[in-house]
Amino acid sequence: MKICWFGFLSKNHSWAKVSQSLSREFIRMGHDVHLFSTNGISNFPEDLKPNLKGFIEENSVPDVSKYKFPLDDSYEMQLSYTALKNFERFFNRGTKNRFGIWNYETTVLPPGFARNYKFVDQVLPSSNFSKQIFKDNGIPDKAQTVVPHGIYLEDFLNKEKYPLQTKKKIKFLANIAQPHLRKNIPGLLEAWGRAFTINDDVCLVIKISKKSPGKTLSMDVDFNQIYSSFKKKYKNHASVEIIEGFITDIEPLYNACDVVWTMSHAECWWMPGTEGMGANKLVIAPRYGGQLDFMNDENSLLIDGKEIRADVRMQYWNANSPYAKVFEPDVNQAAKIIKEVANNYTDYHAKFSDNIKATAEKFTWNNAAKQIIDLCK
Repeated sequence: MKICWFGFLSKNHSWAKVSQSLSREFIRMGHDVHLFSTNGISNFPEDLKPNLKGFIEENSVPDVSKYKFPLDDSYEMQLSYTALKNFERFFNRGTKNRFGIWNYETTVLPPGFARNYKFVDQVLPSSNFSKQIFKDNGIPDKAQTVVPHGIYLEDFLNKEKYPLQTKKKIKFLANIAQPHLRKNIPGLLEAWGRAFTINDDVCLVIKISKKSPGKTLSMDVDFNQIYSSFKKKYKNHASVEIIEGFITDIEPLYNACDVVWTMSHAECWWMPGTEGMGANKLVIAPRYGGQLDFMNDENSLLIDGKEIRADVRMQYWNANSPYAKVFEPDVNQAAKIIKEVANNYTDYHAKFSDNIKATAEKFTWNNAAKQIIDLCK
């Protein structure tokens, strides 16, 4: 089958990770895959370069439907991980098997977005959480198929460990990546400050791309400012190690840690969760969002909380609904959980290990790719 993937394919971006992984699986299946990146080729994987037909830099072409790309006029399947508003322009190289992947974390879509589902054959949200948000905003059930994100199990056969500076016994990994307000970095640090002191044999490893938000409204927060405030409040806080920059192979970082943890207000999948399970690590996350498709009380630890109004900076693409909601995980409970895990790590890992492994084997990129192929007509 001749397949076109048009969209984000580079840089340290979750959409690109999904695009690369599924494309790689289609190639392994023997399909003819043509790739066009709409966010440049920085950190573009070497193994996919033979399939790269071209690229533009992010936001450099206002109307891609009028731009002459080195792609065929018609494909048997088209895919893109892109916002609903781009569907009409991105899926114009064929009339069948057009699959638009997208997710949205807050509960109210930007005005006019939902109607764009008509420009593809199926919208592919990554979780039932996302599917419900789309349904509540006017995208019919029959127009959607949930296709979970995955991992490469074989990548976790590599037991190499990232060279952390810390020598602490129990290491909690918060793989935050982009410092969005939605990621709830203050809540993460607050729970850490309440749970531990400098005398505890623990370290919080934060993988993050530090950004300072611009002068205009931004989805990003100032990590340095948040961290500075945390250190002033908790002068005797437990160890924290911060890792910036691109890591080509993320698996050694998981191997070097013991627990993968988030306090995010909303995630449509939370890829670090499945990656952590691939490395056979304990995972801790709020009891809300897309991670509940693969996390439960039998394989992980879940933090209770309550729904709250979503700040405008959590509502991407200029949405500003007073009714949009996200989740506020209970900081006190989170602090209690991480302290219990640190004090009883061996017992918790023994309790969940078999179910962690079973979950990891279920959610693979190969299974996701097969599910998409099965949708073709």
